[in-house]
Amino acid sequence: MAIVFSIVLGLVIYLTTYSNRAPSLAVFSIFQVTSFAMSIVWVYMIANIIVDLLVLLGMLTGINVAILGLTVLSWGNSVGDAFASVSISKKGFGEMALTGCIAGPVFNLMLGLGLITVKCNLLLDGGIPFTYDDESGLLTFCIIIASILILSTMVWMTVSNKFKLVNRHANVLILLYAAVIILIGSIAFEF
Repeated sequence: MAIVFSIVLGLVIYLTTYSNRAPSLAVFSIFQVTSFAMSIVWVYMIANIIVDLLVLLGMLTGINVAILGLTVLSWGNSVGDAFASVSISKKGFGEMALTGCIAGPVFNLMLGLGLITVKCNLLLDGGIPFTYDDESGLLTFCIIIASILILSTMVWMTVSNKFKLVNRHANVLILLYAAVIILIGSIAFEF
């Protein structure tokens, strides 16, 4: 269906484009909207492939999938954002870079987790069961608590320093992240 739609859209652009005149604004608008929709489809398909590869890697190595998600998946997911934030801050837009660092994960938590919760609650009677008696549940619980503590620490450091972030704040956040990785790794390999 996407191929047929793409061919039709390509023909419309070809037939409405001339060497001395650009396509109409309506054609450009349709092209932009469909390009955005297609990029979402590609991201969705590639994300599913990456998750399947991580599950396969977990099965082959015996490493818990939660640990792979905490390390490999989250690092891979954040590399692009990290490069963009560094580039933006080098151009003098530190507030924009900081906002991007916070807004991306918040958007992911609110929309991503929200949609997953709605979907699961529609499919499962009685909601999503969550226990921390097993390894996966305990790791998820530790990740949630660590995220809350790190975010609270960052807010406290920012407010206490009159909304200025300095190098020592970065060092504290990096050390906290390393401690969380070590703690969660030790919990995962203890089971």
